[in-house]
Amino acid sequence: MRIAVLLGGCGLYDGTDVQEAVLTFLALEEAGEKPVLVAPDREQERTVDHLSAEADPKEKRNVLREAARLSRGAVRALGAVRPDDLEALIIPGGYGPVVNFSSGFARAGEAWRIVPEVEAFLRHFLDAGKPIGLVSLGEAPVRAVLGLELEVAPPPADPGRVTIDRERRIVHTPGFSAFTRLKDVRAGIDSMVAEVIKMMEERGGRERTAGASGREA
Repeated sequence: MRIAVLLGGCGLYDGTDVQEAVLTFLALEEAGEKPVLVAPDREQERTVDHLSAEADPKEKRNVLREAARLSRGAVRALGAVRPDDLEALIIPGGYGPVVNFSSGFARAGEAWRIVPEVEAFLRHFLDAGKPIGLVSLGEAPVRAVLGLELEVAPPPADPGRVTIDRERRIVHTPGFSAFTRLKDVRAGIDSMVAEVIKMMEERGGRERTAGASGREA
């Protein structure tokens, strides 16, 4: 249980994309990992009817409770998790990471800000140099914390090809923002998970070597 998966609810338009999340769970399971699923315990910024794709201003939902739908109940509140105990982070896509991890998104006259609890969690991984894997719009909150614009890159010719920021140890696959077939989205997620685990093991190896050198000194 070394890798956290941060969920933003349940459903493409107002939460975490279900298919991207399940493919992430599957890739981690096949790699021998049992992830820690986490979500912020806060009200969703919006609720959307997924049949009509229209927002319902009268319906209120909770991000953690909706994430429990997706995870079959196996999800922890973000505030109850110690990031020091984790070695890597993955954020699947969907609009949840964009709207439910922040306030003011697409609201006239309001600045878009990542909520403090989520920002602190993300900064832990960024500042510690722990690997971060991102699917599609899962990159939005990380880029916001880094002060970077959200860019839409052309889809890679090879669905299994990922974008790697080695300095920050961030791995991104475009998911459904670039592909429509499950097999293509899965190929990218499989590659992303493999790269995150590789980075995690490399980082762990360096820390063990540094620790051994310190003891010898």
